[in-house]
Amino acid sequence: MAIKPIKRKTVSDEVLEQIKDNIISGEWAPGTKIPGEMDLAEMFGVSRVSIRQAIHRLVGMGVLTIRRGEGTFVSEVLPKDYFNALLPVLMIEAADLAETLEFRAMIEIESARFAARRATDEDISRMEKALANMKKCQGNYKEFAIEDLNFHTAIALATHNSVVVKVTTILHDMLKDSMEEIVRLRGFQDGLHYHARILDAIKNRDAVAAAELMKEHIVAAIKDVRKKSGL
Repeated sequence: MAIKPIKRKTVSDEVLEQIKDNIISGEWAPGTKIPGEMDLAEMFGVSRVSIRQAIHRLVGMGVLTIRRGEGTFVSEVLPKDYFNALLPVLMIEAADLAETLEFRAMIEIESARFAARRATDEDISRMEKALANMKKCQGNYKEFAIEDLNFHTAIALATHNSVVVKVTTILHDMLKDSMEEIVRLRGFQDGLHYHARILDAIKNRDAVAAAELMKEHIVAAIKDVRKKSGL
């Protein structure tokens, strides 16, 4: 492999590094709303263009989340070693989509089971919000796909198991680009149907039902993906 000259950091690179450091240090905790572009530009002494570039890159990495009409927030799922461990994993050649979904089934079936046993009121509220957003996003494949993953992330958080949360985060980052295609393939109603039933099972503390419904949900997606691929 040829060695390439090292490029100097741009202003947006410097901004990104400082924002990243604020998050890793805990100064901006998961779920925290960060200052707006104008305020950040003044704080850093740079242009809004540089701020916007850094934010968009962090959003693409899953570190920040933009909520329409609300602002930019630190993603709620953010292990301390996110930058050191997660990104190198994502640099590995992407796995087959159906195989990734199969592995997702192994993790998320049991996640639903544990969520039914451990979910707090805050966890339930997070799931309800994601489901409500899915309903609002019907007709918009990209936004619906994002909220679909947010619902599953909420279930992972409800397990209160840090390893499950980290593995789920990696899986969802790997699936982020494929979820829109899956929604286009399967439509909006399947996700809404299963998510509503899974949420009810978790609310009712029915761990068996939650796990079975999650299994049905993901296995159906695997079958459709394999059918489309001719496998």
